[in-house]
Amino acid sequence: MSAWRNISKISIFPLVTASIFLLSACSLGGEPPLAYVSGLNGEPEVALLDTGARNSVPLANIDGPESDPRWSPDREQVAFVAGEAGNREIMAADSRGEGVTRLTISAGDDLAPRWSPDGARLAFISNRDSQPEIYMMDADGSNPTRVTTNHSRERMGGWSPDGSWLVFYSLGGESEQGLWLRNPDGVNLVRLTDGDDTDPSWSPDGNSIAFVRGDGDNADVFVASRPRDASWYGVPELTQLTDNHTADLSPSWSPNGKSIVFVAHRDGSAEIYTMRPDGSDPRRLTSNESDDFSPVWSRDGKKIAFVSRVYGTGEIFVMDTDGANQFRLTNNQVEDHSPRW
Repeated sequence: MSAWRNISKISIFPLVTASIFLLSACSLGGEPPLAYVSGLNGEPEVALLDTGARNSVPLANIDGPESDPRWSPDREQVAFVAGEAGNREIMAADSRGEGVTRLTISAGDDLAPRWSPDGARLAFISNRDSQPEIYMMDADGSNPTRVTTNHSRERMGGWSPDGSWLVFYSLGGESEQGLWLRNPDGVNLVRLTDGDDTDPSWSPDGNSIAFVRGDGDNADVFVASRPRDASWYGVPELTQLTDNHTADLSPSWSPNGKSIVFVAHRDGSAEIYTMRPDGSDPRRLTSNESDDFSPVWSRDGKKIAFVSRVYGTGEIFVMDTDGANQFRLTNNQVEDHSPRW
């Protein structure tokens, strides 16, 4: 039996990772350490990376694969997924190295943890009832509650900035696909779009959602905006931001709401671009014959971390928001991915 399965939901165990204390205080430009998934020790594990010193330490030291790290709003904890497929659970580790807590205990997989803006709750995907549905729980793992009930396969988006809505999307037939909004504290369910729509990302003001709409082999970035002086219950205004014959993916708003970073496959490989929220002024930030992907903004909006395979395996890089000053943060010839600031 793997060691992670012996961790109690209500128990906290000390971690022998004192260097994490140093990471919390010395990262580049005042940013907290970067969480990511590293294959350095064989199995994928969540690690914390000091972007200034360019060194990293394991977060939890748990046997078995780990994935999908997510910082709590106060940057005191990292939620992540641990375990083998078919029995994956959600964990939370203290970023100061003081302990790890198992938050879910259920048959099947619990995936995609997303913190509420106030850090009091986590939304997640669970197939404990035979198919993927959205659930909610308190930050300590208590009071798990099923939020959606249908026959489609749910995929997580995230919380609105004010915590009043969850956006998600469904994989299923035409009657189920599209972006959906759910009020986590009520009964309200709103079908926002009805296309082959994925990858939703909230704008910082909560008035717009960038997303990807698929059309066969093509995919473009759109924005759904709440009608002016209206609620999300009305028909949203849809704006197409990209229009290419290849895939544009992974849109994400800058913290100030003035830019959207995304991944485009326009020249044979995946490259990172930015554009204004209306689709104007597209700028290519990376340019090589290998794939660059998974861009994520720093908290202050001055840096973008991303994954590049320019040296073969995935490595973590960082750059300025105009693509300048690119430098490599990991250098280990194994697959590193899923950066989260």
